[in-house]
Amino acid sequence: MMRTTERPATMVATGQIPGELVALKERIQGQPPRVRAELEPLIDEVMEHAVFRSRVMMIARDAMQQFRTDIAALRLDLEATRREARSC
Repeated sequence: MMRTTERPATMVATGQIPGELVALKERIQGQPPRVRAELEPLIDEVMEHAVFRSRVMMIARDAMQQFRTDIAALRLDLEATRREARSC
């Protein structure tokens, strides 16, 4: 799994990580080393989960859009078939 510390600016720019989490990570980085050592793994995990959720939501949105497109095409096909049947 990709670590969020590799490209945080890219992930923030694409909306994968909420700005509040980025701000929290920055605040944690400003803490003393003992506190930072305890909190950084936690915020990294939270950021990874945020990226994962964002990707899952994008896949779900794409699938729903494809489903809507397929339904619209099927409706058009059904109507054309009904018109053909009525004209015979």
